[in-house]
Amino acid sequence: MNKRPILVAFSNQKGGVGKSTVTAVLASYFNYVKGLKVAVVDCDYPQFSLEKLRGRDLKNLEKSEYHQRLFCRQFKDGSRKAYPIVTSTPEAAAEIPGKLEGDYDLIFFDLPGTVNSRGVFESVMNMDFIFTPIVKDRMVMQSSLSFVSTVQDFIGQHPEAPLKDIRLFWNRMDSRTSKELYVMYNAIVLRMGLKVFETVLPDLERFNKEMTPSSRQHFRCTLLPPSESLLKDSRLEAFAQEMERIIFPG
Repeated sequence: MNKRPILVAFSNQKGGVGKSTVTAVLASYFNYVKGLKVAVVDCDYPQFSLEKLRGRDLKNLEKSEYHQRLFCRQFKDGSRKAYPIVTSTPEAAAEIPGKLEGDYDLIFFDLPGTVNSRGVFESVMNMDFIFTPIVKDRMVMQSSLSFVSTVQDFIGQHPEAPLKDIRLFWNRMDSRTSKELYVMYNAIVLRMGLKVFETVLPDLERFNKEMTPSSRQHFRCTLLPPSESLLKDSRLEAFAQEMERIIFPG
């Protein structure tokens, strides 16, 4: 009998906060570094940015002998495979896990940047966990707090729903950002009874660094794990560890 995977979505009713990038780097980290069986459902219609990223990765892999060697070494024993990226409309997202072949530990969903899109709110409620990226922008913060508060209220009123928890996390945090602003918003989050990750993801150009034939380093890649040298000081490993404690308690 197939086991039930954990369903995790990165969702916010504001676009441009890094949902797709975080989905890609965490999916690769958990699949290739931690050894979990991962699948990704790209619901970000119509751009399907993760499917397009996989396409670019495949084309660049064909042009780079160095990355081909890494790829072959990664999969030589057959125990670890490239994770699937499946496209879906938001309203059909809940049906995808049952259609995937094989057992998965973790399925990531990249949802559109607005909950007004058809089927997004229903998809949100059928996840196990929602993680909402926030950035240092007043409008994004106001919108994000409203979104997370609404979902939190739904969880409280519908304990039978699959959704177990929703948490905010700081993304693209610039070291020059006022610490007072960060502390102020965290205080507001706590007063509202909302939850926020302790780990903060910094604003680093490496998060956008894709595989290219001319470079031996990459971070945002769907076929290989992030380069070890770029993982250092990225806070990605600390974030993944905190996420594991949340979704796999005990």
